[in-house]
Amino acid sequence: MAYWMGPEGVGLFSQLRQMAQAATVGATFGGTNSVVQGLAERRDEAARRQFRATAARLIGLSGAAVVLAIAAAAPQLTQFFLSSQAPELVATVRWIALAVLLNVAGTYALAVLNGYRSYHYLALAQIAGPVALVALLAFAGWWRLAPDPELLAAAFVLCFGVTCLVGAWGVSRLPGLAAGAARPEPLPKAQSRAFVRFALSNLVAALSTTIALLLIRSWVIEAKGLAFAGLFDAGWTLTFNYTTLFLTACSAIYLPMLTAATRPEAQKACMLKTAYLVLGASILICHAMVLLKAPLITLLYSPQFQASGQVLMVLVIAVIFRGASWVYGTMILATRNSRVLVVSDVALNLSLLAATRYALGSFGSLEALSWAFVVPNFLYLVFVVEYARMKNKLMRRRQIWPFLAAGTAPLFYLAFASAGPQSAYSELATWLCLAMGVAASLAALFAYKKVVL
Repeated sequence: MAYWMGPEGVGLFSQLRQMAQAATVGATFGGTNSVVQGLAERRDEAARRQFRATAARLIGLSGAAVVLAIAAAAPQLTQFFLSSQAPELVATVRWIALAVLLNVAGTYALAVLNGYRSYHYLALAQIAGPVALVALLAFAGWWRLAPDPELLAAAFVLCFGVTCLVGAWGVSRLPGLAAGAARPEPLPKAQSRAFVRFALSNLVAALSTTIALLLIRSWVIEAKGLAFAGLFDAGWTLTFNYTTLFLTACSAIYLPMLTAATRPEAQKACMLKTAYLVLGASILICHAMVLLKAPLITLLYSPQFQASGQVLMVLVIAVIFRGASWVYGTMILATRNSRVLVVSDVALNLSLLAATRYALGSFGSLEALSWAFVVPNFLYLVFVVEYARMKNKLMRRRQIWPFLAAGTAPLFYLAFASAGPQSAYSELATWLCLAMGVAASLAALFAYKKVVL
């Protein structure tokens, strides 16, 4: 993509992806969490079949409504999110409606596989779609096809279609889901209301995140153009996007485990073991990315994207905060505290919108836009750590903050120093910071080994 369409193409691709994701989140009531948790807490197969029937009906109806809305409002959506009325972009957005329809069906299939803990079929479905997308884009770049927005939309249709087909195949092979089984009854009204309440809370929380990112990209495109948006997205994808994908995959195991841990001791062990593992891996990877940012960007994008290194230098700090807050914040989902889930996520994303708007209006640089992601994520981390302490009296601040301070202090130094004169920090200082990061990572992994589930 980077070699084929350059920064502008990457900016357009990322915005189309975010539009599809926002629509899918809206149609599936916040993604897979509601369905996964509903299946995980039901052990009886008959109860699971009832739950699936209700969930499939609700998601199917909402998916159809969202897709029709996208197709009907394509010109308005194109103007608002892409700052253009070009006919080819309007047609591209209409193709995105088909991609969303397939993605909604695929997301439901992935949620069922996750709820049944069928991880091999889940992994296969999650891998197959992106592989098909990469193959199509590689073919377009190899044959030097003319850059075409509709081809990008076709790539999304192919990706989500393959995921949907493989996911449906995996669901059909689950035990107890024989095609000849009697049609299940829907959930009783009380359970249906409870599911809808939690699903709507999850929807508001998840939709606030995707809409916030969609608005931020729209503001960047409007203020700075697609090329600037592409440069920022390259750094954002290498850090925040891959982190989100990784943590979403980990939720397939962590959320059911934390939900099942009802005793305070078991809950504490589950959270701390996961937190230390996430910190140990993220601190080490983030320091390595800072050290190797230039060859990494050239390898995964192109030399045109070297300015994205400024974004990467800052966002790795937000990534570490994001990983730790995911561990602690999952407790809100596990305890089904709908009010806290909605309020905390909406507050996080409102602060993110305010920070990015200020950064764009007052500075307009890649570094300032990146720092706008760090501050809200730090504040959210403080909140979820305190929430975990309130819900579980065995949780302590000293169990997490020293590791975070040791892991992020070198990155703060390098980020601030890189924004100054070229001589602000030496190669020796860089290697010393890397050594400190490795030490913090090893300390977190040692703490992980000491926690017994």
